[in-house]
Amino acid sequence: MSIDEATGLLHDGLTRDGRAGVSWAFFPGAGGGATLWEPVAKRFSGTVTALPDAESVPAMADALEASLLLMPAPRILVGNSLGALVALECAQRVPVAGLMLLAAGWEFPVSEELIHRVEAKGPAMFPETARRCVGPDAPPEHLTAVVADFESRETGTMARHLRAIRDHRPRIDPAVAQPTTLVLRGGFDRSVSLRDHIALTERTSGALVPVGSAAHMPFVDHAEEVVRWLEHLRAIVVRGQG
Repeated sequence: MSIDEATGLLHDGLTRDGRAGVSWAFFPGAGGGATLWEPVAKRFSGTVTALPDAESVPAMADALEASLLLMPAPRILVGNSLGALVALECAQRVPVAGLMLLAAGWEFPVSEELIHRVEAKGPAMFPETARRCVGPDAPPEHLTAVVADFESRETGTMARHLRAIRDHRPRIDPAVAQPTTLVLRGGFDRSVSLRDHIALTERTSGALVPVGSAAHMPFVDHAEEVVRWLEHLRAIVVRGQG
């Protein structure tokens, strides 16, 4: 599907209900637990799976593949940051009808300096990281929620996940039918550049969706806007199945 076709469907796709028969899987980002995605996932009867504590995206996809195959088709995968890379890799292995990739690039740099800081500071790094994850107008309780979500994971998970991002080289399997893809980018995302979001959009033949004042976790402080785009994506997928 071209970007123009996808954009056209976004305008009229909600004329169909699109609720029944779609399976949803939500994947958080580096060092993240399941708590932040839960309110959104519940509205779609979806499952949130914290990423395995592994140092490569293929290893994470290996661990998730069997459970995804158990989900009834059509499947929609939603991933944030590292979760977006894992969702894209899973879509090369399991038939997937839709992808929403948030705060991610085709490849996006992670410096050794950042990894060393995360390792050295441990949980003391979480408040600083949380401030990069939400927009400048986010209320304090959102920062608290992000920190608590990071704290739910085993010590060292974030550093290992950052290495997975650093080392990953995404792929598109030409033998696999690719899903309809939306790439969401917050205007205040300081972790992944606009250029990298555009590269991901082009490589996946997707549509780039700006979420103005959001940062690296739009689903935390711009949940309603993310939900609306998930509903658009669901309608497109259901229409495509008809």
